[in-house]
Amino acid sequence: MGAASWPEPAEAAVFIARIEKAQAALDESVAELTDSEAAAASRLPGWSRGHVLTHLARHADATSRMVEGAQRGELAPQYVGGAAGRAAEIERGASRSAAELIADLRGAGERCGRVLRSTTPLHWAERIGSSGEFPATKALVSRWREIEIHRVDLDLGYHSGDWSAEFVEFFLPQELSRLPERAPGVAAPPGIPDHAVLAWLVGRAQTGAGMPPLPAWG
Repeated sequence: MGAASWPEPAEAAVFIARIEKAQAALDESVAELTDSEAAAASRLPGWSRGHVLTHLARHADATSRMVEGAQRGELAPQYVGGAAGRAAEIERGASRSAAELIADLRGAGERCGRVLRSTTPLHWAERIGSSGEFPATKALVSRWREIEIHRVDLDLGYHSGDWSAEFVEFFLPQELSRLPERAPGVAAPPGIPDHAVLAWLVGRAQTGAGMPPLPAWG
């Protein structure tokens, strides 16, 4: 995430509460999803809502895996099999029934929450990543971000304007700091709300918003 600022171990409880609040709202938003709605296209090209929900569940598992590794003082892989393993898991799960997708999402989220809550400040000071390049608290930032951004991708009436002020205030400065490297000479359009600027920076701006195109976000 470029010039990211990761939370301190003492801040973990604050971020865990944010994750659990976001997860609960996500779970509620898809609780009545039908099979046809789950199979319909999301806002992500080539992905159905089933793809997005499966990705969110597997990301919860990946977060649990890395943090449990930090609890043991070990570097655990985010996804078994790397990027190819991640993609295969998403494809295998995407076409399941809505009931299966919802149960998987909820169960993975609950397991992730238990792992996060069981992690001590000492463990949060450990490292994660393939070479231990990040503090374990990066997992908290990543999980919060994935839930909020991919909830927009589900195209179920949730938009960047629904993001909390604390979400926008945390991520907007980080994404703005990356802009000169991503798109030299491009500046954030003036006179638009902060949430819309953040949506533009992460590739989720509303169609026809009149903002300059950016390279793919990642």
